[in-house]
Amino acid sequence: MTRLTKLSRGIILVIFNVVAVVLLVALGEGLASLTLFFQTLPATLPLAERRHTQYDELLGWVNVPNLYIEDMYGPGVYLKTNGQSFRNAEEFTPEVPPGKVRIICSGDSFTFGYGVSNDQAWCQRLAAKDNRLETVNMGQGGYGVDQAYLWYKRDGQKIAHDIQLFAFITTDFRRMEWPEFNGYGKPLLTLENESLTLTNVPVPRRSFWVPWLTQHREAINELKSVQLMRQTFFDEAAADELAKAQESAETVAWKILEDLARLNQAKQSTLVLVYLPGQDFTDKDLTKWRKLVRTAAERQGILFIDLVEEFKDWPQDELATMFIARDALDYQGAAGHYTAKGNQHVADVLYERLLALPEISQKLAQN
Repeated sequence: MTRLTKLSRGIILVIFNVVAVVLLVALGEGLASLTLFFQTLPATLPLAERRHTQYDELLGWVNVPNLYIEDMYGPGVYLKTNGQSFRNAEEFTPEVPPGKVRIICSGDSFTFGYGVSNDQAWCQRLAAKDNRLETVNMGQGGYGVDQAYLWYKRDGQKIAHDIQLFAFITTDFRRMEWPEFNGYGKPLLTLENESLTLTNVPVPRRSFWVPWLTQHREAINELKSVQLMRQTFFDEAAADELAKAQESAETVAWKILEDLARLNQAKQSTLVLVYLPGQDFTDKDLTKWRKLVRTAAERQGILFIDLVEEFKDWPQDELATMFIARDALDYQGAAGHYTAKGNQHVADVLYERLLALPEISQKLAQN
């Protein structure tokens, strides 16, 4: 009996020591992980959009109206929004002014003019090239094709216009597949019975409650404890909804283009799709989406301008001057956007391509 008691005590002691060692290792691993986590935080750059946008229950985020930031992207590189939340200095009347052809430029940060002043964005450079043009900048950083469409449908439709340039890069189609961007919630469009269905609205606002957590989201997600909780408590219903959205991205995109054509027709406006080039011409999705958009445009009778060819064959040293270099701006994702020179080149080529379209040249000839 005494031997059994001693043996039991020995086993318990061994188990206790093993558990203590495991806990100490786990604690050490946790402390090391936290140390590495806090070391990465100083290197995490802020999002530029946090400085000029606010929560929007339909779109996720939208420009703060009547905002002026003198040094938004550097000394003297300013940002100005009007009372309609567009990136313009002036307000736009419900009707097109006499003698003007009004163009709405819809899109993401490449249309918005990320990294340059208002008057350097390609949308505004179009107006500078022809005094008959009045351009409305409805570009927004981080927007997918779905958000650009929803913003135009809600606010762009409030003002008369002659032309809508619906511009996008390849990434804008991928953004349609997710209910968030950089941790910020966004709407999600799916297809139900051949009709567009809006989900994830009102868009969750939690990302705006503690912006510090959202800004450092990538570093937080690297914590093992967070990864474990995500694996344990991940909402299967949300996963199914996401999978559904990813599977239907192409058909949703075609429905969006179809509805954009209908909306423009109702406003007596001409819709023109514009494929903007990014800096990566080896992206496997680039060829795929260019072909798909061209095919959809032809089938639906929508005008389509593909500007990718205007950039892709340039010498690398010349091409580099068109895009913002890495570390040139202290914001997440700044590299790869158009420089002032890149914006000007887009405006120059786009203007010539627009003039070559009879539907556009006739509108200009009337003014």
